[in-house]
Amino acid sequence: MKEHLDRLIALQEADLRLEEIAERKRRIPELVEAARQPLLTAQATRDSLKQEVDKLSKDRKSCEQDLAEQEQAISKLQDRTTKGEIKTNREYQAHLVEIELAKKKKGEIEEQLLILMDQVDTKKKDLAQAEAAAKEADKRLTAEKASLEGSVGALEEELAALRQKRETMVVAIEPSLLRTYEKLRRSKKGHALAGVSKDGSCMACRLHVQPQVVAEVKRAATIHTCEHCQRILYWPWEPVQVVPKQERKAEEVEVEETAETTE
Repeated sequence: MKEHLDRLIALQEADLRLEEIAERKRRIPELVEAARQPLLTAQATRDSLKQEVDKLSKDRKSCEQDLAEQEQAISKLQDRTTKGEIKTNREYQAHLVEIELAKKKKGEIEEQLLILMDQVDTKKKDLAQAEAAAKEADKRLTAEKASLEGSVGALEEELAALRQKRETMVVAIEPSLLRTYEKLRRSKKGHALAGVSKDGSCMACRLHVQPQVVAEVKRAATIHTCEHCQRILYWPWEPVQVVPKQERKAEEVEVEETAETTE
């Protein structure tokens, strides 16, 4: 019976490996998509910074135009002074105030222009870093995607080999035992068998197994299932040595029979 259990254990290991490989293969598109996220984030950051740079550049250009217009307005005001268009002292004083206000506005525009120029420079540096980060993320994605998609072939080969091996394994298992295994495997998420821990509990459901059952599981003389989760039980630890009874020698038997006769 131990041989049957060993075959079932090996079959379960093969089935679990098959499920693991199939799951890994199934998840490859998800892993590729997950690997794409850093690139998408880097691209979003880059695009956002580019929009900021474009807006700040437009604002700076508009500010430069305002400055040029203000300088032209100041030049016209100053020309009025030299052309003799101002007739009275009162007009002259008002004209000076107007020039002063125009120069003050020019100063404000110049200050705003300096701020915009500084912001443009800063954002351009940030944009350059973001573009470099996006290129690096794209490079990493290309490598990771190639690695993941390249592993599909190896996974398919391993799947094919394991499936062929499984076909050979199931032939060697007693049909009724195999049916029990398959039924449990479907209902127990692939785990039809469960080991018994050294403290006497089922390693799948963690519930106590009767001592007599544990003792029989250790000997592997018959098939036992967990009374709680119905999985087939086995002893995963050191094998239990069954010590056979020693046969008494013929001379000892004769001596005993002689003694009984004498009595």
